[in-house]
Amino acid sequence: MKRLLWSSLALLVLLSTLVSGACSKNSSKYVIATDATWPPFEYVNDQNQIVGFDIDLMNAIAKSAGIEIEYQNVAFDPLLAGMAQGTYDAAISSITITDDRSKSMLFSNPYYVAGQMIVTKKNNTSITNADSLQGKALGAQLGTTGETLANGVKGATVKTYNQIGLAVQDLLNGQIDAVICDTPIANSYVNKNATSLKIVGDALTTENYGIAVAKGKTELLEKINQGLAAVKAAGTIDTLVTKWLTS
Repeated sequence: MKRLLWSSLALLVLLSTLVSGACSKNSSKYVIATDATWPPFEYVNDQNQIVGFDIDLMNAIAKSAGIEIEYQNVAFDPLLAGMAQGTYDAAISSITITDDRSKSMLFSNPYYVAGQMIVTKKNNTSITNADSLQGKALGAQLGTTGETLANGVKGATVKTYNQIGLAVQDLLNGQIDAVICDTPIANSYVNKNATSLKIVGDALTTENYGIAVAKGKTELLEKINQGLAAVKAAGTIDTLVTKWLTS
């Protein structure tokens, strides 16, 4: 009877260890949020895979830092809300580091410098710079710094979109006068629509992209910064710029 009891206990301990190990393994996989509607930084390709500059970068950081990650595709505004609430472990999605966002989430060291640009129809002669946006119909993605800038333009009518591509489509269709978005995204859409669109004026801002990390996850932030430093030193970012951003 004792032998049977001890055998049963040993089996329970073994099962407990296996379950514990499985849980530990699952818990070590970090959920990384991204809004995969922002080419060439993050988007869904024809094979239904999330790809882009940010994805390659995050994969390289994870490999260097020795962490397991999985991506969750979520719209940008809910992404920021989810990061503030700790729904996701981290997020990489062309996220500009701002004082306001830093109140509700942590940020890695910067990895890319961008700015806000004005995109208009090629035949538009009335918009040439920021001052000429007054009273115009402007498009921007919800929750972005582009939306913040658009809302600050005197007399402008601002239409927001869950996806920047929808704003560009409305611009092409003549529903709005201009789109305000990040430099690489503006370049990407203008290059794809070279006969219809153009960028006007200089960059309206200078912004640093960073990887957002949920508050309290300082150990994860340290690992991400260590991995980022390593891939920077290896020249990975320059390689990704050539791969994804060079026309």
